[in-house]
Parts: sequence; C-alpha cells; structure tokens
Amino acid sequence: MHDPDRLFRKSVAGVTPLRNKDSGGMPNKPRNNRIPPNVDPVAEPGKVDLDGDFFYRSGVQKRKLRELKRGRLRIADILDLHGFTQTSTPSAITNFIASCNNPDNQCVMIITGKGRNSPDRVSVVRVTTLETLRKHPRVLAYCCSQPVDGGHGAFYILLRR
Repeated sequence: MHDPDRLFRKSVAGVTPLRNKDSGGMPNKPRNNRIPPNVDPVAEPGKVDLDGDFFYRSGVQKRKLRELKRGRLRIADILDLHGFTQTSTPSAITNFIASCNNPDNQCVMIITGKGRNSPDRVSVVRVTTLETLRKHPRVLAYCCSQPVDGGHGAFYILLRR
C-alpha cells in the first residue's frame, strides 16, 4: 500500500513555488469592502450566470451566497411587481431598496412573476428587474427564490447595509 504523504512529496519534488514580485513576502492585506468615494458604484463589476438568474459582486462570502440560494436568510421586506410595466419597474425597485434600512437583516425579496401572461411568455418586468438590480450600488447578490417562495418568479436580494 502507498503512503499518501510520500506519494505527494514525490509528485511535487522539484516544483518551485510561485512568488508575487510585488508582495515582498508580506501576507495579503484584509479587504476593505467599502466603495471608494471617487469610484462609480454602478460600474462595480459582478458575476452573472448564463441565464442571469444568479448574480454576485466580488467580496461576498461564499457562505452568505449559499445561505441566500437556500433561502435561509430572514427576508426583511417584499416588493410585488405584478401589474407593473417595463417603465415603472426601475423606479419602484429603486424606491423599495432606498426604503430598506434595517441594519439587522439585509435580505429582501422581489416578486416579478414568471411571465406566463406576457407576450411570448417572456416577462419584460423580470428582465428589467434583473438589469436594474445588477446596476444598483446596494445590491450585492441576487438569486431565484426557493419554490416555496415563488421559484423563478421571485428573487432573494442581498443588500449592502
């Protein structure tokens, strides 16, 4: 039987560790999650999955994203966009997020509906909502809700405090 430690040492024998020229051997500094005042927060990049139903900005903890996806964060407030139009949706979302100032919890839910009654069964309110959320500086992440909360017709949103 092979000893895993010996096998590992044998496989990495002769490997030279990479060093960052700029680091000078110093450990990484902790991240500052505040947005500098001279940076446009809307332009802060984020990562979006292929269908656009999952988005997050860098710096959000993986554990927090996992809890968001599983619907385990307490929802502080809900906005239902049924009956809204493509033009009224962005201002409704902006006003809703501005009213969310609960320091204890930063998770909210927006219900867009699934678009079953929309032309071509594509919800323009849903598409507009996702675009608006990606551009909003307080939105750290969003994902589809759990089936009990509406599934693909609603979104959990993680807000910056």
